[in-house]
Amino acid sequence: MQKPCQPMKTILVAFLLLMSCLRVAAQQNLYGRVADTDGAPLAGATVFISESKIGTVTDDKGNFVLRVPGSGNLKVVVSFIGYETQMQTVAPGMGANLSFVMKPVSNQLKDVIITSRSNDNWKRWGEAFTAAFIGSSEYAAHCTIANPQEIGFEFDKSTQILHAYASVPIMVQNEDLGYLVTIALVDFKLYTSSNDVDYQAYYLFNEMKGKGERQARWEENRRKVYALSLMHFTRALYDGRLKEEGFEIRRFMQVDNKEKQRVKKIYDQQYALHADSLKKVSDHMAALNKIIANRFGKDSLRYYKKVLAEKDTEIKMSELLKVDDISEKKDKVRALSFKNQLQVVYKKNKEPEEYYKFRNNTALSTENIAVRTNDISTSQLVMPPRLNPYTEMWLTNSIPVNIKENGAMDNTNLYMSGFWGWWEKIGTKLPYEYYPD
Repeated sequence: MQKPCQPMKTILVAFLLLMSCLRVAAQQNLYGRVADTDGAPLAGATVFISESKIGTVTDDKGNFVLRVPGSGNLKVVVSFIGYETQMQTVAPGMGANLSFVMKPVSNQLKDVIITSRSNDNWKRWGEAFTAAFIGSSEYAAHCTIANPQEIGFEFDKSTQILHAYASVPIMVQNEDLGYLVTIALVDFKLYTSSNDVDYQAYYLFNEMKGKGERQARWEENRRKVYALSLMHFTRALYDGRLKEEGFEIRRFMQVDNKEKQRVKKIYDQQYALHADSLKKVSDHMAALNKIIANRFGKDSLRYYKKVLAEKDTEIKMSELLKVDDISEKKDKVRALSFKNQLQVVYKKNKEPEEYYKFRNNTALSTENIAVRTNDISTSQLVMPPRLNPYTEMWLTNSIPVNIKENGAMDNTNLYMSGFWGWWEKIGTKLPYEYYPD
């Protein structure tokens, strides 16, 4: 029997260790001080790099030191009870002292939270907030907000917008992924009429302590979440490995349905020719359809009615795009820039069961409205198969999004709908230090 090749195993282990070292190489120290508006030091303030596990607290003099990666812009966040959260973006190589001047939270914000607590607004709005902020995935179902009483709500009836506020960090325990997440909520809006959400928040991750099966379950869940994540996509894009990692990208745009416009023109012309007689009948469309059938034939009428039932616009899809078609890499940053909209499909997994149900319940509700006049109910419609998860994304004002090696990006100009719009919530967030084994 041939013995296993031990040198190859040794080389593989050495390679993995090298890759691990490269991820933490080129670090730097960030120094800073946190004080109030009078210059008095704030001891015990939390200072952290957003969406990471890197954090510390200030000493008695308000000073702090953070050991951080040496490449790419970093969002340094300071949070302290009773004060507004502050954030500064630090460029590579900036080792100079940072200064944070903390402003007290407004009395108006305090009043909103106190009033919300006394009115038990969490009972009314907590479920909607949790779904929009924590998510509706199976992982979100096992997240717990430790301090919901610190979240205040205001609902604007005129705009149908729900606002949420917090004057202290929101603490979330994610039992499925093994993280305690400290969240500084800056802004939250839920557009209840459309169920769209827009929020700004900063996160600090702390790993929970676990052994054996519990730790193994966390690692397995993290791998599953990462595979479907936006972070996986941005890292694949940065490395130029979209195909290898299972992603397909196409450009798409909505264009006018020319055929429907042509058929509408035919109907308009026939209506104009027979306007006098059509005005004498109660059912104009039925009478007009008879005129169309006599003029063009019954087969044409059936075709015209089918076309008129279509949407006014249709989607045009491009061929598969390559990394360089939508981005440019320079100085350890890849700039994502594109026109129209992109569709990103992940081909290695099917969509999660809970998203499949959400997507089809939404589609069936829309379909039920569309076919009600034909006496077809949603129960008669055949449920489609589960798909590969797909997302539509677009840029506001055509401003590129910069992506770093670890997948972090300036996403203030990137909007998404579809799978990642549903998936990318607190319940499925991973710190940027995470890499699958």
